[in-house]
Amino acid sequence: MDIKDELNRFISESSEQEKEVIQIFLNSLKAKRENTKLTHIASLLQLQTTVIDEKTLEMEMPNSPLLDNSIGIVHGGLTATLLDTALGTLASHVPGNKKGAVTVELKVDYLTPGIGKKFICRAAVIHNGRQLVRMEGKVRNEKENLIASATGTFFKLPE
Repeated sequence: MDIKDELNRFISESSEQEKEVIQIFLNSLKAKRENTKLTHIASLLQLQTTVIDEKTLEMEMPNSPLLDNSIGIVHGGLTATLLDTALGTLASHVPGNKKGAVTVELKVDYLTPGIGKKFICRAAVIHNGRQLVRMEGKVRNEKENLIASATGTFFKLPE
């Protein structure tokens, strides 16, 4: 069976939630095709970034069936991915960083269950050193409930 037949058979047997997930995957692939700088994970999680200033940004992740864990709240690993992506994006764009940054250390504290329509991570620079950038981030839902907080250290890639 080729991929088209398999996909058509799967869709015809899918629940409404499965169809919603398939649509998210399809939209993700289309977005990645249109924007080659977008990562597959950022596209799949539908991450939207707003730069506040050179030391602050917000990254938003809408809730979807892809994010749920087995008890119906956002999977902690996906909350950590939002934090890591937001902090790393900002660390890659701090003054004096021309190449990008990679995670050295990330500590996440989960404070309340990840429930909501969307999750907004506010990332901020604590210290911009010669090689390392120290960051902090907080994830809240649309009602401003604090879901998780993190600190992280990022290494500036050499030019």
